[in-house]
Amino acid sequence: MGGNDLSEDDEDYSRRFDLDLWIVHPTMSPNEISRALNLGAHVTRAVGEARITPQGRRLPGVYPDTRWRHTKRYTVEEQWFGDELARFVENLRSRSEALAKIQATGGITSVIIQFLGDGYFGDEIGLETPSTMVELGLRLDIECFVVPQTAEPG
Repeated sequence: MGGNDLSEDDEDYSRRFDLDLWIVHPTMSPNEISRALNLGAHVTRAVGEARITPQGRRLPGVYPDTRWRHTKRYTVEEQWFGDELARFVENLRSRSEALAKIQATGGITSVIIQFLGDGYFGDEIGLETPSTMVELGLRLDIECFVVPQTAEPG
């Protein structure tokens, strides 16, 4: 076996990933988006707000659009993530009208899979999940971190 192979003797080799609903909108406020979707945001910035670094240092200018992110963190013992993605997307069906209004007024809506640098992930995503995403007007984005991420969402 190679140096990165896992055996049944390996103790807690958990893997973490986030599933996010990500919205970019030219005019809506983060609060309007949260109310429309009946979901809390973990990360927001509003159109017209002063730009700042994550450390709080002011940058020139203002944000040109609103960015809104709702995040769910998952921890799994094996590489599989497809079932959680399917459930996450299916749970967005009840918000289809709100998503359509956000999109109709210039918003871009995406589901982001973030692999947090905790080892190998691989899975098959059944046809139902991307079909539902197309119905809901959701793009799919994938983010992979090489170095494990320690911060909790929100």
